[in-house]
Amino acid sequence: MSKAMDDWAKKKFGRVITEEELIRRCDRAHPYRIFDPGEWIEDEKVEEVLQGVIDIHIHGAPMGGKMKGRQDMVDICIAASEAGMKALVFKDHYTMTSNAATIVNKLLKRESEHRRKQGIIQDIIYNLSNGRSEKAKDFVPVEVYGGIVLNHTVGGISANTVKEALNYGCKEVWLPSMDAMHQMQAQECPDWKERGICVTKGGIGGEDLTDDMIAVLDVMAEYNDNTKGNVVSLSTCHVSNEEKVAILKYVKKRGMNIKVLMDHVTQEMTMVTPEEAKEMIDLGGYLEFAECSIIPWAGMQDWIVAFDYSIGLIKELIKEKGPEHIVLITDAGQCYHPPIPGWKIFLKTLMAHGVSEDIVNVMAKEVPASIIYA
Repeated sequence: MSKAMDDWAKKKFGRVITEEELIRRCDRAHPYRIFDPGEWIEDEKVEEVLQGVIDIHIHGAPMGGKMKGRQDMVDICIAASEAGMKALVFKDHYTMTSNAATIVNKLLKRESEHRRKQGIIQDIIYNLSNGRSEKAKDFVPVEVYGGIVLNHTVGGISANTVKEALNYGCKEVWLPSMDAMHQMQAQECPDWKERGICVTKGGIGGEDLTDDMIAVLDVMAEYNDNTKGNVVSLSTCHVSNEEKVAILKYVKKRGMNIKVLMDHVTQEMTMVTPEEAKEMIDLGGYLEFAECSIIPWAGMQDWIVAFDYSIGLIKELIKEKGPEHIVLITDAGQCYHPPIPGWKIFLKTLMAHGVSEDIVNVMAKEVPASIIYA
């Protein structure tokens, strides 16, 4: 049994939320006695900080077609371009997204050229009528990338699948999500032992990686060592924390040129404790803190968010380990959850609760840039 499964069997309110916190949140004078929005941050400051942000974990239609109401990838990318963001990496649980990213990039370039031409015409009309010169604001396309999630639909943990994905410019290889043994066990799927994908020999808790997992790592390391200007990272997705640590130890021991990310580390099923988080950083791992899992949004009425724990953990890790292995993402794109408004409330919340603008820039710009660019 994994430590997470053991915690869930023993603890009443998940791995990190305490009874004391729930009692405080249910104070009889709530919200009037329990209300701390933090320092006021102007909208203009948030829009300024959003310039150049990179989101390496985002969703959009028509990918993720099983969830109705997703915002279209093209619309997301136009909004991100208008907001001044630098790059997006789209994820889908069941299919590759790199090919769609290629098409969206082409559409964005056409949109940019169209707006440039329209802007020239509008400038001429405006300047002639007002007797002065004023240049229209440029539309700079956000860079769009994709990846692949190694669920059963693409062959599971398959080196051949990864090789083909890299031919399409894959930026991130995610380990299984819905088909991870850890998730299937947590969801009490009756066939989790037979169908669940685990990347360590002997199941969750094993110390040695499977041959298939090693083959995938070999393909990725070779790609990173031999391509010019291209790099691919590994996101561990929904596998157990024990499997994640086993991967980190293997990559570190062999000196492999692969950056390994831990997805949404304060979402209950992929939750890390402070001790687990620090061990992962010490082993070279990168921790993703997701707006989707930290800030309540309209589609999560039944979701208990560990807000205090999430903000506290970010600040604790920054203080003890620095921000260089922390990545901010939204994991947005679900119905009722558009990414750009998600980013704005995420940035505002972090700065309001004491995370400096300089540190936010490291986690939202510099660290993700180091992950997706060679």
